[in-house]
Amino acid sequence: MSFDKIIIILRREYLTRVRTKAFIISTILAPVFILALIGIPILLSFMETDRPNRIGVQDETGTLAARFVEIDSTRYQPMADAPVDTLRAMVLGGRIDGYILLNETHISGDSEIEFMSGGKGGLSLMSDIRNDIRTVIRDERLDRANVSDTVKEIMADRPSVVSRKITETGDETTDTLGMFIVGYVMCFIIYGAMFGYGAIIMRSVIEEKTSRIIEVITSSARPFELLMGKVLGVGAVGLTQFSIWAVSSSAIMAGAGMFMARDMSTMSGAASAAAATDAPFAMPEIGLGLWVAFVFFFLMGYLIYSALFAAVGSAADNETDTQQLMLPITLPIIIPMMLIGPVSSDPNSTLAVVSSLIPFFTPMLMPLRIAMTDVPLWQLGSSVILMAGTFTGLIWLSARIYRVGILMYGKKASFKEMAKWIRYS
Repeated sequence: MSFDKIIIILRREYLTRVRTKAFIISTILAPVFILALIGIPILLSFMETDRPNRIGVQDETGTLAARFVEIDSTRYQPMADAPVDTLRAMVLGGRIDGYILLNETHISGDSEIEFMSGGKGGLSLMSDIRNDIRTVIRDERLDRANVSDTVKEIMADRPSVVSRKITETGDETTDTLGMFIVGYVMCFIIYGAMFGYGAIIMRSVIEEKTSRIIEVITSSARPFELLMGKVLGVGAVGLTQFSIWAVSSSAIMAGAGMFMARDMSTMSGAASAAAATDAPFAMPEIGLGLWVAFVFFFLMGYLIYSALFAAVGSAADNETDTQQLMLPITLPIIIPMMLIGPVSSDPNSTLAVVSSLIPFFTPMLMPLRIAMTDVPLWQLGSSVILMAGTFTGLIWLSARIYRVGILMYGKKASFKEMAKWIRYS
């Protein structure tokens, strides 16, 4: 085996692909997508709707309608004397967007409160009205019970809860929910990368095989050298792309954090406290160790699956013929995504530990566990050894399939034939 030839092939694969329009466009589009994903909700939060939703309140108690007006005088309009038929006609005519019917049985809890609407406003409006109804009914019950202002304040208070993780050194880390989302995103990115970059390897092999270029190349380099150079070259392309995405995404998230902090600083003290309370989790700080783990497991996962994709590509003449051969490859990639729920629920359970040590599952599940908990060193070491051993065995098997398959034309090989190619001396 000549390492010089592997480096030459690696360099050719790398330079050829980073200069393509597809690489440049995809590298640019990912940060643009992240910017849109973060920026559009922020922009929408500052945009006012053309007309606020108008909700009629028919109140037979004489006290509840005024409470709704105190919450939002623009949205809620008292209509104590309006018959139900009139309210329905107003909704159908577009004069109001919906109405609420209230009486004494609703305060006592003997019946359900009805909100009738024309379908405008969506889930956000429904959530706001539901919260306002609960607030109004609660305050009315407290007033009728003659409770003190202190009790009312206690009932209205919504304490925020932030879960944190204590490391073995006694340090406190960031919010657990936030780290789960970080780990989930990393898991999903690696999942997509396995398919994306593996397909690049497979298509590259098929193109060289069908164009008969491979016959010329094999006269200068051994099949194993070609396979290793191709795998490492495309892997370098992926690492370059991921590095650009990581830097740009970090910059975008940092900018979004500064913008949101500046926006909250302009709020009143109460509004700022309410916004902080309503936030589901704090923006997590991603440490260097997690970034390193993400890159490492991405590379190891890519090496494992790229060897399999290359073997499939060498056994077929076009992408259509690869569909039946793809099942043994796609299942080990899909199964870890099905295990995200159980693993995230208890990242230290037997299922989580065992599944994250299976080399085909490790690239997706181990970063998720690292993000959520302190993974013991022996588990990390075991996963590295198992993945390295798996890659070594797979690259050997794939190279033996590759050396025969790249020179076979005219038909798709079966698993039985591929097994024979492995045994050829």
